[in-house]
Amino acid sequence: MIFHLILVYLLISFVHVESKCIKDVDRYIDGTCFTFFNIPLNFTAAQEYCQHDTRLSAWSILAKVESNIQANWLAKIATTEFGMNSGYFWIGAYRETTYDNFKTMDGFYLRYQNFATMNPSMNFVAARTSDGKWYTLPEERKLPFVCSYNPTNVVQTAASAPTVFKSLKELFYL
Repeated sequence: MIFHLILVYLLISFVHVESKCIKDVDRYIDGTCFTFFNIPLNFTAAQEYCQHDTRLSAWSILAKVESNIQANWLAKIATTEFGMNSGYFWIGAYRETTYDNFKTMDGFYLRYQNFATMNPSMNFVAARTSDGKWYTLPEERKLPFVCSYNPTNVVQTAASAPTVFKSLKELFYL
């Protein structure tokens, strides 16, 4: 009987649920999947692209950045993906008027903020590639952008499962 339990345990351990982004080119950073688009669009067009691009899921939005880890890694990856050491890219934060608080594209007020400078007359947020800091820019400015979505749960065998880090901290302790 014990032998059977051990055998069942070993078989179950070979199949597990792995958090995974939809596309292999998407980046998994601290619990969220991000897709980089080197297509200069204004803020509204970038958000619409995230929502309607068939390569992404129907529930993707302009990047929802929720931690320093995400902000810093997005900036580092954007430098390479967009081919610019110094520049900006759209993320999913905005305010409806200059008197409102900033929100994410899914309608929640920001819990995390990484503003370096906030122009009181501008309502749309871009991140800078050199340091990940946020700036408010005019909506019509055309920039590359990053979309984000929650990872899907996919059942895979251990042999075919890709390496996905639950946290960037794991990168430094491997």
